[in-house]
Amino acid sequence: MLFLLSRVHLAWMASLLVLCAGPVQAGDFRDLRSALEHERKRAPAPRLERADFLAKPAIAGARLSPQGRHVAVLREGERGRSVWLLDTKSLQLTRLVAMTDATDLSWSRDGKWLFLESTRQLSKVSVTGALGSGVMLRLDDARKLEVAGIDPTQPAAVLLFEQETRPGETLPSKYRLLRLDVSGRRTVLHEDSRALLDFALAPDGRLAFLKRVDGKSVSIVGRAPGQRWRELVRSHAMERASLIATSDGGRSLLLAGDIASDRRALLRVDLQGKVHRLHEDPEAIADLADVVIDPETQQPLLASYRSLRPSTHGLTPAIAARMSKLQARFPDRMLDISIAAGVDAPWLLHERGDVLQRGRWFLFNPRSGEFRIILDKIEDPSKSLPAAALARRIAFSWRASDGMQLHGFLSVPPGIDPRRLPLLASVHGGPWAQARPGFSTTTQFLANRGYVVFEPNFRGSTGFGRSYLFAAKGDFGNGRVQRDIEEGVRQLLAQGIGDPKRVGITGVSFGGYATLLGITFSPDLFRVGVAVVPPSDFGWTLRWATTNSDISLNAAIPLIDTLKLLSLDISDPTVLQRLRTQSPLANAARLQRPLLMMAGGRDQRVAIRGVVHYAATLRALDKDLGLYIDPKAGHALDEPGSREAYLYLMEDQFHRHLRGARPTPPNAELREQLRRNLRLDARH
Repeated sequence: MLFLLSRVHLAWMASLLVLCAGPVQAGDFRDLRSALEHERKRAPAPRLERADFLAKPAIAGARLSPQGRHVAVLREGERGRSVWLLDTKSLQLTRLVAMTDATDLSWSRDGKWLFLESTRQLSKVSVTGALGSGVMLRLDDARKLEVAGIDPTQPAAVLLFEQETRPGETLPSKYRLLRLDVSGRRTVLHEDSRALLDFALAPDGRLAFLKRVDGKSVSIVGRAPGQRWRELVRSHAMERASLIATSDGGRSLLLAGDIASDRRALLRVDLQGKVHRLHEDPEAIADLADVVIDPETQQPLLASYRSLRPSTHGLTPAIAARMSKLQARFPDRMLDISIAAGVDAPWLLHERGDVLQRGRWFLFNPRSGEFRIILDKIEDPSKSLPAAALARRIAFSWRASDGMQLHGFLSVPPGIDPRRLPLLASVHGGPWAQARPGFSTTTQFLANRGYVVFEPNFRGSTGFGRSYLFAAKGDFGNGRVQRDIEEGVRQLLAQGIGDPKRVGITGVSFGGYATLLGITFSPDLFRVGVAVVPPSDFGWTLRWATTNSDISLNAAIPLIDTLKLLSLDISDPTVLQRLRTQSPLANAARLQRPLLMMAGGRDQRVAIRGVVHYAATLRALDKDLGLYIDPKAGHALDEPGSREAYLYLMEDQFHRHLRGARPTPPNAELREQLRRNLRLDARH
């Protein structure tokens, strides 16, 4: 999607990775060819049903209690969501809440309460049968209240961010951090005139560290008991830090950040502002993706890295020894791990991977080494797409024409020589996002239909460090970033991967923009495009987003200031003129290749009027164009009917223009969806 940002724009930089140094290794393509030879020797996959790719997981979330006695499960059902409780000893599963609108759940520190959070409210549920379950807080826009997390220092309390805006004003005048316990008692922990972003509490419950907006930058401040706040770290040049917990009795701060470094790592900052690096990627490639902490001591136990190949490292000798057992049991898998308090407490494992449509859940006994699969009655593995029929996502690197080393993934249909297959570039959104390891519905669907799928992490992608991010230098028109994508495709073709006469390009949001650029400026390479929610003029879309998008309206630092750091100063007319001159919209007459576009009428990231205007321009020029608009969908285009329409129309487009697999005819429901929303039909 365009601009994968959170409450502050820069939070989408939360997993940055470093640019690999040194010359290209001679084995780069050798390793890729070896992996492809292994895939060619696999049994060919049967054709799988289109609808089976659209199945959603039955488990929306699972959380291990701090004492390890229970696992709370948020279950998706046909009539809505429900909450279930699993006893970790007996594995007995009982329903706790029959119906909820919650999107997330959390445990209180004492393990006696569950907190259920939805967009509308925060509720509490007793797991011991105590009285008092019900709504704790209404989360309406007028009060500007936001759940900040669970209080790790109190038996049963949550922490809240609150904004106060004076009548007649648009910007908040006060920001508060509040504690709210299950009895309803509120305590103001801090009040500030600056926007609060993050915090860390000392073991005694006092506020020890704060992260807050300071002008156009962000600062981390700390204080000892009875002392004034002292600035410890001030961000600059896109340095980012996420506060994790305190250590040394609240005298130092643990955080995940890239302070004074290119890569994101596990750091400790003391009250003098000195930064200590505790752990970073041993391969010097990946930024820190996740940290697991002890729920009792709040000390870090595990560090995970996931930009190319998933890896998790124990941060103590005992934890590292246990991780070695897990890695032997789950090679090349991503493991989301929760650890309960105590050396013998169980671990909750969520196994995910490129050929696992639905994750699998296990309890791990760290003393005995025993694994027990759980929640299979909710998330039945037999209902997933068969792993043996799915394509593996192969990580590899290549060198751009200017010498920069880039990273990406390649997926090929098993059991088939890739030289005979059509090749598709599938470009991620953002552009400040990344293609990561794991299951991708679109990639697996296309591979099952006989396409080689290339997912490039072009310069400007996150996940590879600030050098990798800044290397784009704002050149997001028909320039360096687009050349990264196209050079990756050409290098694959030069290696005998894909049929040069059957190459297409597709993507969502910024990936859709790259699709338009590809078929407009490189028709010799790309024969067809499928663009979902695409901006047709990136500069215009950025300018619109600074005042109209759902990102800009909920951010403490103006989006326009963030874009300046990324060499996209949209207040500079020369920047907008350059992007406009290189835009697909300004070059609509050059388009020679067929295009399918899809969009949502309620998109708050890419203005629907921009998509419609571009479509009208192409239509007036009599271009080969299909246009699907779901008036109820937003930027994600995730309405159930549109999800299947997306797969069907994409498959049909590539079938007609790349001689790929013919799609299964639509059923009556899908035909009606197409009749309502397919505004321009290029199929006939």
